[in-house]
Amino acid sequence: MQKNALSHSLAWLDMIRLISILLVIYGHFASVGGFAPEIPGIISPEVTLPLMNGPQIAFLNFDIFLINTFSTQSAIIGVALFFMVTGYLMPAMMDRYSRKNFLINRFFRIFPLLIASTLIVGAYLWLTQGIKYGFPSYLASWTLTYSVLALPPVMGVLWTLVVEVAFYLIAALTGRFTASKLILLQAVLLACVIVSANYSGYYTGLLGKNSLFILFITIGVGFFLAKKEDTAIKRLSLIFNTTVISYLGFQFYKQSIGSSGTYENIGTHLLAVGIFSLFMLLGKSGALSRTPKFVSWLADLVYPMYLFHTALGLATMALVRSYSNNYILMLTAALAVTTLTAWITHIAIEKPMIVFGRRFTSSKARGETKEAVTALAS
Repeated sequence: MQKNALSHSLAWLDMIRLISILLVIYGHFASVGGFAPEIPGIISPEVTLPLMNGPQIAFLNFDIFLINTFSTQSAIIGVALFFMVTGYLMPAMMDRYSRKNFLINRFFRIFPLLIASTLIVGAYLWLTQGIKYGFPSYLASWTLTYSVLALPPVMGVLWTLVVEVAFYLIAALTGRFTASKLILLQAVLLACVIVSANYSGYYTGLLGKNSLFILFITIGVGFFLAKKEDTAIKRLSLIFNTTVISYLGFQFYKQSIGSSGTYENIGTHLLAVGIFSLFMLLGKSGALSRTPKFVSWLADLVYPMYLFHTALGLATMALVRSYSNNYILMLTAALAVTTLTAWITHIAIEKPMIVFGRRFTSSKARGETKEAVTALAS
């Protein structure tokens, strides 16, 4: 069964992914472009910052509202939703596919585009900002080992990819997810956070922080397992418990080590879980059974848009500002460059490599779920 045949029943997931990338792009373009006094690794120190006069731009009011009302930010909610989508889809894949097939699919889904995107971003930043990265940074970015090696990544957004790939390995080790396995996983993650709090150091800090964000992914796992339960009470209990455990993990980290940003706040958890719940209910009820082709098209570009948007977008804004201070022109150009580059690389690299990767997977599967096939194509 192909993804097109599933687009009607899982339109709600496409909507969440689209909302996620729009929130992330808005947050980075608006908040970073409008307020950041420096943008290391992307904008040359010689460029006067911020790129836009944030306090005078009504476009930024939404993020200001989120900060004042919920103590969170649009980009933070967007990333949290991305993590939850991963937590929802990966167990579906493990229900259907072998560990080998799962890892092969994830490899060809993630790494070819990752390598290409770092080369494109590196070239763009060199040409527009005079910023150069050495080969060690490229190699560490391609292998997602930059934090372990303490090297600057070519793209700052790669930290979320480190978290996602770590969860892929956990999913492959776990196999089929169950409620008991989920509880065990969350217990192990909390233990890692506790260890990092009691044994301070660079690598224990990495362990603790990555464990925190994997806790956010487990909320998505809770949603996936909840739909298998036969009563509403059991479903709500699973979702509530996983959300509370994630929140408590973040709060423990905050009290013991320090702030992890606005991810730790109750507003982030409530808004992310609320948005996910709303669209899931709309999808399951049939109220959101299909999306316009344009939405599906954009949803297919989510991964490359995420990789490109910060570096290409902000560098483009700086380039345009050297000719015009019109913030609408800056934002339009940034979005256009990001979307066009994402579309080209999706067609030329992402899709062909996903198809190529299927040559190395067996055709045998344990069963068929709509979420599993969608995950393979996403």
